Amino acid sequence: MKAAPRLGQVLPALLWLLACLCGQPAQAQSAAPQGADAGRPRVVQLQGELEADRVLLVQVAGLSEWAMTPGHAPWRLVPYINGLPLQGLYPAAVNLRAATVQFHLRITPENQATWMRVLSPLTLKHPVDFSIGPEQQDPFDTVFSRPDHPALLTVVNPRWMTVATCVLLVFAVFFCALATKTDLLMERTPSTQGPDALGFSLAKVQLALWFFVIFGSFLAIWLVTGNFNTIDGSLVATLGISAGTAVGDAYIKSAQPRDTPPTGPAVRPGWAAKRFVRELVSDGEGYSIYRFQMLAWTVALIVVFLADVSDDLVMPTFSPELLYLLGLSTGTYVAHRMPEMRQNKAQAATPPA
Repeated sequence: MKAAPRLGQVLPALLWLLACLCGQPAQAQSAAPQGADAGRPRVVQLQGELEADRVLLVQVAGLSEWAMTPGHAPWRLVPYINGLPLQGLYPAAVNLRAATVQFHLRITPENQATWMRVLSPLTLKHPVDFSIGPEQQDPFDTVFSRPDHPALLTVVNPRWMTVATCVLLVFAVFFCALATKTDLLMERTPSTQGPDALGFSLAKVQLALWFFVIFGSFLAIWLVTGNFNTIDGSLVATLGISAGTAVGDAYIKSAQPRDTPPTGPAVRPGWAAKRFVRELVSDGEGYSIYRFQMLAWTVALIVVFLADVSDDLVMPTFSPELLYLLGLSTGTYVAHRMPEMRQNKAQAATPPA
């Protein structure tokens, strides 16, 4: 008779305890997404220069909580610039206690294409979105996003740009001084009626143009990327063709015998844009289609060359067919110079009336 009341008192307590135990897992599952949202990593601070080949320290809120989840490896994080991952650029150091990740922002063959996209066009600095995250996944949240609070990516270091610009200007000023005071870009036309005349040489002008274009592009790419192995076989061939034009021109000229030696310094006419263009595209018979097409191809290739360097930060690679075309243009010009030299010699040998 006394056992029944005890059972009636214990049974409700057991049922209440069982209900509590069964309800606990449901409560933990609903709380899990809230905990995941609260611990989502977020890039909040950068220490150092955001620049190629520099060390950058990234402060990430919630990094330690994220790293505790199975499958999350902080040593496999990579930087993201404008949403593009710098593949293979893993941390140089990770400090979970301080919630920091350190990167050495190197340019490697694996991420070179991405670097070229984010660095171009050529400017001192430009605003970018910056974050870090696992490779081939969405990057972490970040405070460095356009347009409100972008990160500033240094494209060209101002100090080294000043040095490179000074070097280029020194050579340019020295070259211009020589070009105006000497026959650096000119050739002599023999004459028996007085001093030899000086005229602008298309071969020398072409060689000078290609030299400064490639020299300036080399410095610009080195300033941005730190890469100095940018000269490939097609550029060597282009310079070789230009140099060959000048050498062939000089050889043909030296092969023409002179009846009389030079009688004194050559006549140096003043500089004028109209005269400069006229002498580049004309010979003893007047305006020459051979000179015109050689000058036109040279200017067109230089424009394409500079555009590619500015947009892609790489030296363009000319195809073999394009080099053949440039060589054919040069060969035609050199071959046409032989009768031109003979005509100049005949005119010089003709006695005055």
